[in-house]
Amino acid sequence: MPPDGSSFTVLNLPPTFTLPRCMEYFTLTAGPNTDLWRKPPNGDTSTAPIVFTSLRTPFVIAEVTVSADWEMEWDQGGLVIFAGAAPQSFSSSETSTPTPTLRRAGSATSASPCKWVKAGIEFSSGTVNASSVSATADGADWCLSPLVPTQPQPQLSGGSGGPPIQSLRIKFERIGHALWIWYQAPSASPYARSPGAVGSTWKKLREVTWFFYGVENKFVHVGVYASRPTNIERGATMWDAMHGLTLDPSSATGPADGLVVEFEDLEIF
Repeated sequence: MPPDGSSFTVLNLPPTFTLPRCMEYFTLTAGPNTDLWRKPPNGDTSTAPIVFTSLRTPFVIAEVTVSADWEMEWDQGGLVIFAGAAPQSFSSSETSTPTPTLRRAGSATSASPCKWVKAGIEFSSGTVNASSVSATADGADWCLSPLVPTQPQPQLSGGSGGPPIQSLRIKFERIGHALWIWYQAPSASPYARSPGAVGSTWKKLREVTWFFYGVENKFVHVGVYASRPTNIERGATMWDAMHGLTLDPSSATGPADGLVVEFEDLEIF
């Protein structure tokens, strides 16, 4: 059964935003220049829309299907899990000496940063990818695995594969102290298959061996996020965005500037 929306906390979303009671389907809109990232010496960037719940029992598993019209470099969305203090919002406006970054815009320093992992689907260099980032107090890494369509459709793709993949099922699973990350392309698991056949289509993206080590169960927070790190501004070039030459997020307005990410069948145990 999907979790109850009333048990979730929202970050970086407008006051008018409300979650459905049943979390079978909902959307998050990420404006330009929003991200969840950590890079020394600048500290945290936590301007991405996030919806999370703080667990009262040991974490076992979480799954969600993520979909969107991926267009801009680094457009992304998926699952996120935090270990430690509950996540908060950080942006360049909250620090007296903001330092620009080369890849991400907006930064601040957190006094006691928690560790976190995010994973889902991300658009980069013209390709849709399964993506994951793991962050400790020292910083974060980043890895991508390109998603290749499995249904050949020559009339659409010149014989190189099917139409671009726009959605992905992502799963977090706890195995001892480790966090295992799995993904599954919806086209790879038609409903006609048996549960066993569907289960065999999961692909392992990553194993974060240290994630739960030394973590108390009451300090685990799980949810979803969406972000559009690239700035969208008239006259700005992609080179400007890639090198951190961006304006305040409020300078880019209008619904067309936001990335709308759909989340379906969220499960957290």
